[in-house]
Amino acid sequence: YIDELIQENERLRRRVSQLGPPIDTPNRNSLETIQGADLQAAASPIQDPDVASTPWFIDMAVPHTPILLSEASDSAFATRFRQAMSDSEHSHLPRVNFPADDQLLALSDAACAWPSPPQARLLVNAALRCLGRWHHIVCRSTVLEELERSLQNPESMGVLLQSKLWVLFAIGKMYSTRTYATCKSFPGLEYFAKSTKVLRVISERPTVEMVETWLLLSYYSLCLNRRHSAYSLAGFAMRVSVIMGLNFNVPEPLLADPAAREHRIRVWWTAYTFDRMWATKLGYPVAIHDSDIDVDLPSNKVLHSDFEDCSYSVAMIGLARISGRITHSIYGKSSQQDSLSQRVHDSLSDLHQWLKDLPLTLQMDSARDNAADQRAESLYLLFNQLVILATRPVLLQVFRTRIKSVEMDSTSDIPESASALSDACIRCARHSCQILTDSWISGTFMMFDYFYTQYLFTAATVLAISSLLDAKDGQADRESFEMAVQFLSQLKGNGNFVAAEFKQHADAMAALFAPVETKMKAQHASASPEQVTHSVSVRRRGLGPTAVPGDITADMVLSEPFFHDLLSQPMPDLEFINASLSIDSAQGLYWPMMASSS
Repeated sequence: YIDELIQENERLRRRVSQLGPPIDTPNRNSLETIQGADLQAAASPIQDPDVASTPWFIDMAVPHTPILLSEASDSAFATRFRQAMSDSEHSHLPRVNFPADDQLLALSDAACAWPSPPQARLLVNAALRCLGRWHHIVCRSTVLEELERSLQNPESMGVLLQSKLWVLFAIGKMYSTRTYATCKSFPGLEYFAKSTKVLRVISERPTVEMVETWLLLSYYSLCLNRRHSAYSLAGFAMRVSVIMGLNFNVPEPLLADPAAREHRIRVWWTAYTFDRMWATKLGYPVAIHDSDIDVDLPSNKVLHSDFEDCSYSVAMIGLARISGRITHSIYGKSSQQDSLSQRVHDSLSDLHQWLKDLPLTLQMDSARDNAADQRAESLYLLFNQLVILATRPVLLQVFRTRIKSVEMDSTSDIPESASALSDACIRCARHSCQILTDSWISGTFMMFDYFYTQYLFTAATVLAISSLLDAKDGQADRESFEMAVQFLSQLKGNGNFVAAEFKQHADAMAALFAPVETKMKAQHASASPEQVTHSVSVRRRGLGPTAVPGDITADMVLSEPFFHDLLSQPMPDLEFINASLSIDSAQGLYWPMMASSS
């Protein structure tokens, strides 16, 4: 084995020598030179960098199987933030908080009792109520009928129905469990393992029920923090849907039942949403292009209890579509015709238009009942997440520039547009943190849900940067960050795998705050108020002199004047952000070694 490694090493050396001279990883001084040159050339055209020319691979100590890490992911951004705070190299913290494959295989073969009739009904209703609030995957009436038939005659169940009920039991148990101590393991894991038996055979003649089952498996996998599995399952659901032609309208003579047609349409768009959103979380490509889709959006033509009002689904589809564009245009590997600054501008324009088109019933301030409130919350949280995704590279570049100015004892010349984009990023992070805090206080924060936990960490990371940048509101942002870390700690203690991963990143960030704060305070002490304001240059547009972060409302964060002001920035000024991602690809990759037993 050692000889094979030596031979492989020699082959790689010969290949590199044939390709040309090696590209050295620039040190900190050279990076400062690059950043300074970018700032001085803000008024002149800057060549758009090849953002992802160097893919980021993580060595997981699995032979010949490095793991690709996208710059679009939250964990990658947290690592880049830590690297920007310190002169020392900081490796990426690999994701190890999830049930292992061997554990799931063992559980799938182990004995597991079918829930009693009362418990089965409780779990299925919990799954339908919680999951059905946001996504249409199954028809409620059909599932309840199938459940009753299975309880009366268990032998009549096919493998597919059995798997679908198992995974519904798992989701129901996850949402109906409040603490880790209740079940001593992730709630519903044993049911989920049983449901995965359906994966052993790929049907040559797929059905809509099969797509439903794949989507349910994908959703629960995401909550287990098995993101790669969730992405793969959602992608497979898309492939199966394409085989069935769900991405096209079926001629009415072939499918005359209006309810069946609407169900088919909504299942397709749920698969589309899952694929887009899971891909965005990982920074990976989507399974299908929008140009290959020619099917109606969900509608309210069929008045049936199985179909919720379509306005929420349509709004979610709009955000899912935008998320795919953001990931591809800003973080994609392929060469782009437009500059990076133009792509960020276009992404924010898409989000602005989505916000203008949002129905009044889905706006948080006008949502009347609890269910409407939660649907509106989820939309606003996702909207904020996408604004952050599009703008946080600029915020990180502002932070790097600020650190550089402190080390050189000078003021940082940050363009007005970069300041505005950073402001938008921080505003949305504050708004998300406020929504999630209110949800925690009211008891509606879901202990094992992936999305709320991710949104919490994303907002916390941005507020950590803001707390180091902004002398005025820095203390409030630091308190919000610390509160978010406390929430992550409690979620981790309850058995939330996602929180366990993000808590590790949050602790690693917090450990580096003190030296940066010392440098910042030293410069603030020796500078005049005008110099401090100019050096920070992250403004609070439109909030008024008496507003504080805790008083921010949705209207203030997402107001029409704010977006109009933001999108009216001159494009040459936006060239500052072209350095924001090129530095990430130039500063070198970090491949942490992990023991194979981890």
